[in-house]
Amino acid sequence: MNVKEKSVASLIMQIVLFIFSIYFIFSGFKIRPDLTFYQLSLYGTVISVIIWVNIIGLSGSVFSNVSLIYLSFVLFQFGVPILYATERSYDNFYIDLFNSSVLNSGAVFTIICIQAFALGITLYYLKSNNHGNLIFARTKWANNNLLVEESSLILFNVCLVIYLPFTLYGAFILHSRFSMPAIGGLAKQFIFPAAILYLCYSKNKKVRFFVYFMYIFECIASMMTGGRTEGILPLLVLIAYYFQYGNKKKKFSFIRFVTLIISMIIIVFLIVIIAKLREGNSISGSELSLKSIYESLIGELGFNFTTILFVITGTQFFGLKYGSSYLASFISLIPNTLDPFGIVNKAQLISGSNWLQQSYGNYFGFGLGFSLIGEAYYNFGIYGFIVIFFLGFLIADLQSKPAELCTNWEKYIQLALLLGMLTVTRRDFYQLLKQIEYSIFVMALYIFMYSKLKRRN
Repeated sequence: MNVKEKSVASLIMQIVLFIFSIYFIFSGFKIRPDLTFYQLSLYGTVISVIIWVNIIGLSGSVFSNVSLIYLSFVLFQFGVPILYATERSYDNFYIDLFNSSVLNSGAVFTIICIQAFALGITLYYLKSNNHGNLIFARTKWANNNLLVEESSLILFNVCLVIYLPFTLYGAFILHSRFSMPAIGGLAKQFIFPAAILYLCYSKNKKVRFFVYFMYIFECIASMMTGGRTEGILPLLVLIAYYFQYGNKKKKFSFIRFVTLIISMIIIVFLIVIIAKLREGNSISGSELSLKSIYESLIGELGFNFTTILFVITGTQFFGLKYGSSYLASFISLIPNTLDPFGIVNKAQLISGSNWLQQSYGNYFGFGLGFSLIGEAYYNFGIYGFIVIFFLGFLIADLQSKPAELCTNWEKYIQLALLLGMLTVTRRDFYQLLKQIEYSIFVMALYIFMYSKLKRRN
């Protein structure tokens, strides 16, 4: 089947699943009282797997950007219920804080959002097979390989010199993350995008090896500071680059597939081992069993399911925001230096992540993060799934163009945004906008200014 036929078949199947979910979960306008959290978790897990297989068929690969984003969306939003569905002995302290009504409501809303997200993706594929050019793809500087290669390597090295010492200090001295000065945060924002940009444009094997090595080293060091997702997700993007955007002359052989699987297994073991060492715990054989690793990995990724539970509980008292946090996210993109009236600071106080941390995070003593699903409910209640539907459509628009049809700049945009989209599902809408702002617009401005400087010299 061609893409159009696959899209029609996929859309029909997902609409049927969506209707079945409504019939299975609801009685009238309320959740069926006989359903338990375990049953909803099991149902959501099965539905998520079916849809993932469908997305893989639509996008053409398990490791396509759209497939990886969908998978991260499910694991971050629904990871804990997946554990309850697949491990009957599993128990989570934070889940026990909520009553069954809140747990069921959170599970149901998340299931509906997962299906709405997938429907948005599928509808984009159905909309058109014509892939237009991504922003700035036709500019002169974006098609000047030597120019972009030089500028990206300079930026990567500068960021490396600034940010790597902070990471090493956190990894080997403090054994935890810590607040960095503004210049460290800026270097953190650009170090991986700059490396990806260089790899997309350069064919210099020696320098590419250096960039690969330092990229992976920075990821491992980030894991040792406690930023496990900050370490593993850039590695996943690097894997996506290697197998989808790298040298197309290399066929996807059995050896490369085995190498990929081994790499993924090593990454999973690193997450578990580094987490134990960072906490000062010894590692026993039982903690490296498949069951223990599975629970540790999915439990770590899926903790943000608690966000929707906190939001459902909180909105019962203070009501909904009706889009104000989304508006605040756009306002927050304005640099503080350009805001003498303090409007940006006031906008940041409206964000759901700020509310969650102030209301509950201080009690627990650590950052609770946030989630896209939580923010959708925070603004529009049960109708927030409509926002998630449009988000799925937007992500497909940015990520569905096949790698072989992309220019070097378009490859960079897809990979740089993939880096943000794999993590933004456990954060808020502002983080997605920030990733777009820095990875596309600020990076484009930097290269454009570099090209002007180059001409003058």
